Amino acid sequence: MIAPSKYVNTKNSLLGQSTALLAVRQDGTTVSELWDKVREAGTEMSYERFILCLDFLYAVGLVEIQGGTLSWHR
Repeated sequence: MIAPSKYVNTKNSLLGQSTALLAVRQDGTTVSELWDKVREAGTEMSYERFILCLDFLYAVGLVEIQGGTLSWHR
């Protein structure tokens, strides 16, 4: 589910869907602002899946939340 495999294609894996969040990231945005940007970009993703992707990006050290806003690491 996290990584693509024989049964889960890249588009449906957390790794693949997390790229939608990375494509619209900006320092200083809130979680709800990021959610709005992902939806505006036309990405078909449920809010639950969005949160899982955000959790995944946090777990690998690419994002953290400080004072209610997201801070991205490069």
